[in-house]
Amino acid sequence: MRLNASMNTWAALALSVAAFVPLISVATAQSVSPHVARRQQDMKAMADAAKSINAMFKGTSPYDSKLFKAAAETIRSQSGIALSALFEGSVIATGSKASSNIETERQQFDKLALDLGAHAAALSVAADRNPDALGPGMRMQAGDAVAGGGPLAKRIDAARAATSMSAEHAFHLMLQTCTSCHANFRVESN
Repeated sequence: MRLNASMNTWAALALSVAAFVPLISVATAQSVSPHVARRQQDMKAMADAAKSINAMFKGTSPYDSKLFKAAAETIRSQSGIALSALFEGSVIATGSKASSNIETERQQFDKLALDLGAHAAALSVAADRNPDALGPGMRMQAGDAVAGGGPLAKRIDAARAATSMSAEHAFHLMLQTCTSCHANFRVESN
């Protein structure tokens, strides 16, 4: 009898805790401002779009020019001026991983946002030009890696160069832009 009472007490306690956990999650989610939530939503949408394009380049997902273009347009529409606008004013906020470096290095942040849009626009155009297959013209060619942005490479204007490079090269430069932005303007949580 005593064992059953003890088990019932533990079960009741477990149910109470289980009922409380969603409330903690809701409270935590509500502590993020709508502005930060929007930034996070847009960043997730861009990351998902990049994963979709990556899967097509890797061959783990079949090439579909409409999906490829839609993913590129997701990134294009949420980068550039739209991305910069999401980080205007004070960027430090509860639940945000944005670094105060955005405020002090605004020109660099805005340039990366514009570069991201230029590379995504190039991917969108490539999808239009290649409606049936992800063919050799969309793949990186010998020498593409040097033109992009390694330590020994010549820096080039992303908007002008995006139309003259392969889609795969534009994609790699786009990912490099994301990495550079995160390295400079995102605080990693411990």
